[in-house]
Amino acid sequence: MRNMGIYHVTKNETLGRYMIAARNIKYGEVILTEKPTLIGSSIGGLLTCFNCCRDVTKTGYIFCRECKTAIICSPKCAGHLHSNEECFALRQKKVDGKALAENSQLTYPLRCLLLKEYNPIVWEEILKLESHLKDRRNTPIWRKHMVTVERILREINFITEDDLKNELVQEVCGILDVNSFEVRPIQCSSGIITNPEVQCLRGLYLNASLMAHDCIGNTHLSVDDDFVLTIHASVDIPEKTPIFFNYSNVLQGNLDRKEHLREGKYFTCSCARCTDPTELGTELSSLICHVCSKGLIRPQNTAQNWKCCECQKTFRDALINRTVEEGRRRIEDADPSNVKGIENLLEKLLQTFHPNHYLILELKQNLIGLYLRLPPKKQHLSRRIVLCQGLLEVLSKVEIGLSRLKAITLHEMHSAMVDLSQKQYRDKELNETELIEKLLLAESTLKESIKHLLYEPPKSPEGRLSQMALSELKMLRQSINSIQKDLFCGDNNTYKRETHNRPNVKNETKSAIENKMGENMNKIEDIKVEALDSKKSRKRNQRKKKQKQL
Repeated sequence: MRNMGIYHVTKNETLGRYMIAARNIKYGEVILTEKPTLIGSSIGGLLTCFNCCRDVTKTGYIFCRECKTAIICSPKCAGHLHSNEECFALRQKKVDGKALAENSQLTYPLRCLLLKEYNPIVWEEILKLESHLKDRRNTPIWRKHMVTVERILREINFITEDDLKNELVQEVCGILDVNSFEVRPIQCSSGIITNPEVQCLRGLYLNASLMAHDCIGNTHLSVDDDFVLTIHASVDIPEKTPIFFNYSNVLQGNLDRKEHLREGKYFTCSCARCTDPTELGTELSSLICHVCSKGLIRPQNTAQNWKCCECQKTFRDALINRTVEEGRRRIEDADPSNVKGIENLLEKLLQTFHPNHYLILELKQNLIGLYLRLPPKKQHLSRRIVLCQGLLEVLSKVEIGLSRLKAITLHEMHSAMVDLSQKQYRDKELNETELIEKLLLAESTLKESIKHLLYEPPKSPEGRLSQMALSELKMLRQSINSIQKDLFCGDNNTYKRETHNRPNVKNETKSAIENKMGENMNKIEDIKVEALDSKKSRKRNQRKKKQKQL
């Protein structure tokens, strides 16, 4: 659904067709809500259900009863992506379902080509999107599609000789590669994405694809469990300003981002971040100079070399690339479950790379996840907080405004802050006043997380995290109020008199605080468990309703 009057589409030679604000757009305002035109597997991705796009490689599948071609996860699949029109078109084309089952890379482009048969209006809109056909011709991705898509579609008689002559399949593959968004698959509560390039899906959204790129975007994208995409303004967007989305990974360094954009989107970015060797002061690509041991080695925009900001020593690209590749190799070779080993590796890499270098940040993110799984000892909690703080400092510069990464990091940090302050108070490292100060800081951190999470769709993992965070906030506020009430009840004279008459009052108060905090923390843990199981509960309820209806 287009939010009428909030943007319009214009065109120039540099950006092609792109969105521009039709009026001043406020922070958090919805710019666009859109259902997908297509959802499918990534290049080389897993075999998925035509109806709900679940991975069927392990669970098995059946063919649609009507067209005998579309792959369906089960007879009871509740998805709605395999339309009656698509089903009829597949019957008319007499496509062999086994060919799709054996070649998962076929399904996304094939379903796009089917639109030509049953939805010519949408088909014409798709053809207006940029394919970069000339830039792609005879490249590795062109040859890959020729073998894995074009050749097989010809063997099953899905395309004609005219289609081959007109390079129709290559054009469609180009449009899908350039304009699709990475979409998280539907998962069970315990599902974890370890290989996004394979596990994630691709979604084609005709209106959203018209957003131009900038490495400092002004939009926030979210996709719910039904694959509905919503675009919010992540900052205030003045009238006549382009509506930007960052096509790349915000925590990649300049060179990696530029390479990703050149190879996948076929343009060279020249935004404020890409033209700044310091990357807006984050030093995400900088290395420690081993010559002077004082300066930072940064990339130069005018030549294929790097220069130290202190001693002015220059370094060739090849040397820097080898250094980065060696760092990446060591990270890949490290045992991802060994916290001590990862910490030792981090210490060694910090002798070569800036603390904010993207390889270092990758290690730090891994460590946050590892410490989350370890027993909540004070040193583990302190380390989690420090790692989160470092990540937030970088995000404040490269992902301004509304941010999913900030929200998740803030939520993780508040949890560690609450647990740590409770343990420090228990061990008499904090008094009651200091405990309250720590908890108030944790509360402020959680509120900041919620401020971002509230823009997430309710039917999404982040939306469910938002509900859990709101419950945590309520519990934390109750804990703080209870402690303040116990500590400051009555006037000072009354408190002093009670203290004089009851020498153990401080210990009693401390015990009461610990009990109340323990009760509330247990409630929070229960909420987390409930949130993780909510999806299964909803499914059980849906099944019960259906049984009653039957």
